[in-house]
Amino acid sequence: MRTALGLLNEITGLGYDQHKTLIYIDKKLDKVLGIEERKPLANETLSDAIYDDILVTFVEQNGLK
Repeated sequence: MRTALGLLNEITGLGYDQHKTLIYIDKKLDKVLGIEERKPLANETLSDAIYDDILVTFVEQNGLK
């Protein structure tokens, strides 16, 4: 299991804006996990499937830049 904070750091390492990336990740996790189940970013563990799904979205966009 990987953390949401690690995901944020990995995506911003690709050159994306931290604030916009955080908003996207929050919205996606709210939808997938439900708002009631959310934890602080550093403590929120994600399954590999969720982590990779979000990361792939940014990697694919990065390839199109």
